[in-house]
Amino acid sequence: MRRIKGAVAAVLAAGLLMSTTAWAAEKEASNMQEVKGGTEIVQGAAGKLVDKVGLNESQQQAMEKIYQIIPELKELSVENVHDEGETTWGVFLSNRSGDAAPGIMYVNASLVFYDTGELIRFDIQNPDWASVELPTPGLAKEKAAQFAGRVLGDKIKDYQMSDAISYGGGSTFDDKGHEITWASASIQFERLINGIPFLNSGIRVGVDAAGHVTEYYTEDYYPMQEGIKESRVDPAAFPAPSLAMTREAAEKVLSGSLEMKLNYVGRQPLKYPLFGNQKVATRPVLLYTPLNIMPIDAVTGKPLADFQWQPQTSLINLTGEGKKLIARTPEEAASLIAAETGVDISGMKIAQEEERGKHFEPEIKVKEYIWRSDPPTGQDGQPDYSAMRYLYISALADTGQVVGFNIQDEGGQGKKGIVAWETALETAVQYVQRYLEQGAAELEMCAYPAYEESIPDWVDRSKLDGKPQPEFYFTFTQTHQGIPVSDCSYSVTVDGLTGRVTGFHDENSSSSVTLPDSKGAVTAEAAKAEFLKSHPLRLVYIWPEYCGQKAPEPLLVYMPDYGLSRGYIDALTGKTVMVEND
Repeated sequence: MRRIKGAVAAVLAAGLLMSTTAWAAEKEASNMQEVKGGTEIVQGAAGKLVDKVGLNESQQQAMEKIYQIIPELKELSVENVHDEGETTWGVFLSNRSGDAAPGIMYVNASLVFYDTGELIRFDIQNPDWASVELPTPGLAKEKAAQFAGRVLGDKIKDYQMSDAISYGGGSTFDDKGHEITWASASIQFERLINGIPFLNSGIRVGVDAAGHVTEYYTEDYYPMQEGIKESRVDPAAFPAPSLAMTREAAEKVLSGSLEMKLNYVGRQPLKYPLFGNQKVATRPVLLYTPLNIMPIDAVTGKPLADFQWQPQTSLINLTGEGKKLIARTPEEAASLIAAETGVDISGMKIAQEEERGKHFEPEIKVKEYIWRSDPPTGQDGQPDYSAMRYLYISALADTGQVVGFNIQDEGGQGKKGIVAWETALETAVQYVQRYLEQGAAELEMCAYPAYEESIPDWVDRSKLDGKPQPEFYFTFTQTHQGIPVSDCSYSVTVDGLTGRVTGFHDENSSSSVTLPDSKGAVTAEAAKAEFLKSHPLRLVYIWPEYCGQKAPEPLLVYMPDYGLSRGYIDALTGKTVMVEND
């Protein structure tokens, strides 16, 4: 099992839709297709199919160039060559021999290239490099710059290194008890068009504590799917920087639409851990969060409202009944959810059971169960995975209290909803009221827009694949002094086809804390001024994307510069508090 690298993905503000594709997991020899190059299948000692692959001439030339940059790859064998798109191909290498025991304790690497030989993505996992240590910023930037320069050659002049560094880490394990824990720093190189950063494009380079480059990927590439092609941008299509309004004028536009909202956080980390299951020190805070942050079109001077969808919010008063869902075994949990929701779980089997620590509070143990049905046989005689059903359940390990569940029915994807929003809202309110603590409670309710409402106008809806099952999503956040406490909330999902509750999560299992008095909070205007000061506007290009479709043209916009640091505006001091990584 390979690690999944989500922690180092770029976070873009204002709902910007980008095609940052997750790096592909290891492709096993048994499910690879031989498309380019000759492939010979041989039988390994453990019954495993191992590919012996020959590269064609152009592929060999591409690999020879990479061998000069990454000498470690020379010691690995090419196991597979495969298509990634009409003009791209991929290769998987390892030092795993045919008679090696399965597991993760071997070196393996994946690479993707354009047919021109240009490297698109690279990822290597070497158990000998595993470490929880992080590189120093200087080492990470030095090694990343060296690697990017060698890969890009003269094209490196079209990129600029970002000042910010993001960090990621995680663990991977196999059924033999082997575990690898890793950590790395990620350096971003922004692509420049007309000397202006283009946020849809760029590269990222991952560096570990010893200075090894562990990954490289371009942010504007995504594999071919249903005829969607990766495209090279034409600089002539981008608005000229000379057309942009001044930064000062853009700040006035943003200030006119920006709103600041008070929120409590009961457990604000003093530092963010690299690994989510670590115990961290926290404190209760009252803070301001910005709303309605929209990019400002630098040519027209208008906010781009399509880039952020705000939920409908309102304060409601409910009387909690204090009911608890208690289940000591996975079988009890599944039966309980079926009885509570009326959802059919017949034919489902337990597929996974594990125990983990709660995020930031590992001493609170949570048991997670996954149930799923077998895929029925389709008309072609093959398993129809699109008709499978899943049930996810979370319960506190010490008491058996169910604190979350979600029912997923693949058969509902793409169907048109028939349940009215008002009906779904009533169902959600009645359901959450049953599990509130007994007594009167004031909550902030948020109703999120349906999937169809969030699709930009320029998208061709007939070309969208994998449309989700219609559903309604609501959150109910407890309040203190009329202000929502963001980490004390409930969420309810209502099926848009049946009107039944298919998801519920209770984020109130932590012990209570004493929240600060809101009387001393600075004004929203003061908080707005602080936000604009600590997040100055930067001029950038964006080209909106949605599920593989691109907007008609790129845009030149002003956006707040967040970097990759995390912070908040303390409502009692009016100052920005930066939260570093631990």
